[in-house]
Amino acid sequence: MANPLPAGSLKLFNKRTFSLPQAGLLLLTLAWLLPGLVGHAPWKGGDGDHFVQLWMLLQSGAAPQSVAATPPLYYWVAAATAWLTSSFLPLADGARLASGLFIGLALFFVARAARVLYGSEAGWAAALTLLGCMGLLVRGHELNAATAQFAAAAIMLCGLVSLPRDPRGGWVLGVGAVSMLLAGGAAEAALFLLLAGGLAIGLADYRTPSARRAFAWAAALALAAGALWLAYLTTQGIPFARAFNLQRWMGDTGKAPFYYPGILGWYAWPAWPLAAWAVYRNRRQWKTPGVAMPVGAFLGLLVLYTFDAHPAEEQGLIFLLPLSLLAASGLLTLQRGAANALLWFGVMLFGFLGLVFWVYWSAHDFGAPARLASRLTRLGLTGVGEFRPWALGLGAVVTLIWVVFLARVQRSPLRPILVWTASMTFIWALLMALFQAPLDRRLSYASVGGVLAAHVPPAECIQPYRIRHQQRWLLAYHSGRQLADDARCNWLLMETRRHERAPKVPPGWVKQWEGARPGDRSDRFYLYARP
Repeated sequence: MANPLPAGSLKLFNKRTFSLPQAGLLLLTLAWLLPGLVGHAPWKGGDGDHFVQLWMLLQSGAAPQSVAATPPLYYWVAAATAWLTSSFLPLADGARLASGLFIGLALFFVARAARVLYGSEAGWAAALTLLGCMGLLVRGHELNAATAQFAAAAIMLCGLVSLPRDPRGGWVLGVGAVSMLLAGGAAEAALFLLLAGGLAIGLADYRTPSARRAFAWAAALALAAGALWLAYLTTQGIPFARAFNLQRWMGDTGKAPFYYPGILGWYAWPAWPLAAWAVYRNRRQWKTPGVAMPVGAFLGLLVLYTFDAHPAEEQGLIFLLPLSLLAASGLLTLQRGAANALLWFGVMLFGFLGLVFWVYWSAHDFGAPARLASRLTRLGLTGVGEFRPWALGLGAVVTLIWVVFLARVQRSPLRPILVWTASMTFIWALLMALFQAPLDRRLSYASVGGVLAAHVPPAECIQPYRIRHQQRWLLAYHSGRQLADDARCNWLLMETRRHERAPKVPPGWVKQWEGARPGDRSDRFYLYARP
């Protein structure tokens, strides 16, 4: 029995109750994806790190050695989206569209997988649950190479669940494995292929001749692509471990086996409570694909990621996929009290956050409350006390749309997760409407780059000293000046960390500027010139 839901549960979705227009759900998805994806410079942190990698590849002509050092799929797509939008978007904004594209692919394929496992009504349940996960909100709106692995994993899961029913599932699984390989997830690709083999042994649904043939095609395609990729990179002198990004699982640097279980409590909310309910409700149906496949995928990833030498939030996106599949099953059978609790928790939480944002907007634009305005100034937000009518207009429109949505949303099994995801989308869109510009000045190196551009003539170079890798490339990007390790440069840029004294420079240099990003207390820059 492929569907673990109890008989009659899918009748909850009839024409009378399920009246949510598909166009409205698509608009909600776009409303989640677009705010914060464009309109700002690369921000310090993950967004800046991945932009630096992309810019280095573009500067070097995407040499195979550089491609092997950073899994190429995301950067190939990011370079393509940046090129296609270069006439109307800056490089960082155009490249960041790649993250939106991969998130969209993941939503599409996780919805298809949910339909195969639990019926056509579960597709939007899985997609909305995935969109509503707290961990996806920030990581899905920045330059993030892990979104390519995220989409590839969704494709593989969709192909995996389709093996017993559709011969084309093998091709989908194989294409997903190749995508995962190019996205730097060779270990994850192998894990999902092993899971498919395990299901073929343990579940009757996967022991049919057609399912075995489909799996054979998937494995053959993955092995052939892996061999070709390895052969190509071997001709470039790239070591085996580096070619398949296996250095991530080798060594003890930064290894924290309980990192991912420790963050999933908030990171995968509200998917994990719904998934736990689905597992409990179907605890006697372990040999059905709807339970065995997502549970096996989640546990396999949990074991694999205990060996991650460099655990990070962005890598944890892949956990959200099997949890969202299980959550779709749990949502459709959720009892009324629990459904109402999730609904009202979302309304109260995000409604309160929306009120807080409006109070902070008043402090930023009007200087009242004065205490909050002073705090924003100390945090480095510029323009405090300057009224921005466009921010007021955008914020008012976003708030009005959310209020009208809450008043008109109809009763259906999707309503709890729909209200949660729409409310989280509202709060993110409100944050971007009210504060994207101040946050951009606070979190990017554009202001420091502008100072360098104003002081250093275009033909001159700047010698950096103790400038970290990310800052060096971002300053070069924003200033348009060359930062080179060349003692012949007539300009010298130095950096100090928190609590460090001003640097000692050799005789003959004259200080031209000293400063930092707005509100930054950890990094301070000093610009010197030869007299």
